[in-house]
This record gives sequence, structure tokens and C-alpha cells, in this order.
Amino acid sequence: MNSFDLLAQFGAESVQFVSDEARGLRAIIAVHSTRRGPAFGGIRTLSYSTLHAALTDALRLAQHMSYKAALADLRAGGGKIVVMKSERLDRRLAFIALGRAIDRLGGSFFTGLDVGTTYEDLEDVAKGTARVASHLDFGKATARGCVAALKAAFEHLEQPGLKGKTVAVQGLGSVGLELAHMLAGAQARVLVADIDDERAQGAARETGAQVVKPGEILAVSCDALAPCALGGALTLQAVKSLRCRVIAGSANNQLASPAAAKALHARGIVYVPDFVANAGALIKGVLEHQAGRELSFDVVDRVGDSTKAVLDRARSEGRPPSEVAERIALERLA
Repeated sequence: MNSFDLLAQFGAESVQFVSDEARGLRAIIAVHSTRRGPAFGGIRTLSYSTLHAALTDALRLAQHMSYKAALADLRAGGGKIVVMKSERLDRRLAFIALGRAIDRLGGSFFTGLDVGTTYEDLEDVAKGTARVASHLDFGKATARGCVAALKAAFEHLEQPGLKGKTVAVQGLGSVGLELAHMLAGAQARVLVADIDDERAQGAARETGAQVVKPGEILAVSCDALAPCALGGALTLQAVKSLRCRVIAGSANNQLASPAAAKALHARGIVYVPDFVANAGALIKGVLEHQAGRELSFDVVDRVGDSTKAVLDRARSEGRPPSEVAERIALERLA
């Protein structure tokens, strides 16, 4: 499949390849949609086996950013930048060069943090462009959105509030750890798991959470599961072993297949689509850009409204929330 076929597959508008061999920079700037406004999307820095794998990842993530913006009813589109990590990458100079490439887009693309990229990297990007959210607390904003999604899901089940609920958090990166703190503050009973046992034990000491082995977190008995690690965790086999009523977390691409979505629906488990639940940082970043000033984290709570709209329509149509969320996004992007 060539690059044009991939663009057509994901419904994307454009792709720009950025190369600076002297600095070891090989990056892809993917723009999915600018129909509702300029594209917003973070910089993901990872090792990829092939250029095709990197391009596919960039386009898939850009598409989800468009869906995320549309479902949050933002006047913005979606994009994503992928930096192909290698031993030749001179991070400081490479990210400055990447900033200049973003700047040449003339305000049609705004960027921020994503997996594998650091705040120091963003500071370097900012030396090449002003179109970067280098100081936004992405972890806190995303976690707060997940809390709003969880609250809306329990209200949908007519079991309002988080107090006394057992919530299992899978993955304790910047979002998962922040979410564990917020849940503990809401008087929920928190279970945590991470492949780094020291991190899990530290989170337990900080929040009073109970540590669960990473291989057992998906099958633990709880009211809600919050996947905050890598995507694809919700396989058909995993869905069969779930013992929760609600799923809402920050991980991207949580569903391993459309069949997993149907299996969740058949079991009566309320699934908040990832691009609804994890929209907090995007919402805050877009609204701050439009306002020209820093805003309070309260603006992220609109994730709860998006969640309610998706779950209510899914119930009325008798279809999985993931299908309904995608349909709403496509309607707004038309």
C-alpha cells in the first residue's frame, strides 16, 4: 500500500515528511482534518521498524485527534507528529529543527506532548515555533477528563459519584498516577498496576491504593477499569475475564478489535471510548490557544458532557458506544 492509499484509508488531508540528516531527524507531520479549525496533535517519539509503520501510526493517531476534537465540540481538527527515534537523533537540535518545520505550516498545526517526548523536547521545539503547548500539564488535564468520564458513566448507570467505588488503574505514567491521586481524593477505593513494581509501590504509598499484579489487573473485581497503559489491552479474551461495570481510561486504541467492542456491549459493560475519555489535554490546549491565556482545569469537565451524549445515544440506538462515538465525530466532520 502506497502513501496515497494510506491517506485515503484514514481519510487524512496531508502528510509532510521532515528530514534533517545532520541531526538525525526523520519525522512525519500527519494532518487528518482542518474542516473545523487548525490541527492539534502531540509529538510521539518512538522507534519504528519501518517507515510504513511510522506513517500508519501517525495517520491513525491523527484521525483519533480529529474525532476527539469533534466529540468535544472544539473548533479544531486533528493531527499527529511522529519522530522516528534512532541512535543518530540529536534531540536538542532535531527538535529545534522540527519546531521550524511546524512554523512553516503557517498556523495550521499546533503541537504538544505525547509518548516518548519530554517537556525538555517541547522547550526545544518552542525555539523554532510558538505553536507548541510547552507548559501545559498534560497528565493532570487528561486525568481530570478521565474522572469526568467515570462520573458520567456511573450517572448513566444511576449510580452517581465515585465515593466508595472501586477503580482499577492500569498503568502509572503521568496520567495514571495523577488519576490515582484524583480518585483517592474522591474517596474511591483505588487498585493500581504497573510493569514497574517500584512505581506501583510508590503510588500505593502516596494514595493508599492496593497494588495488583500487572497480569491480573484486567480480571480484578472492581466497579470501573481505567486503562492508562499502552493500547490494545481489551482483546476478546480479556473482555471475557473482565469483572467491572465501567471502562474509562486514558490509553489510546484500547479496543484490540471491533469484535471486542461488541463483546463489551453484549456483556453490559459501559465502555467510554478512549477518544472521548482522554480528551482533557486537547480541550485545555485548544481553549487556551483560542483564549490567549491560561485557563483553569475546570474547562476539562466538558468531557462529562461528551460522555453523556455518547452513552445516551448508544442506549437509544442499542449500539456499542465506540460505534456511536465514531458516527458522531464523522457527522461533525462532514
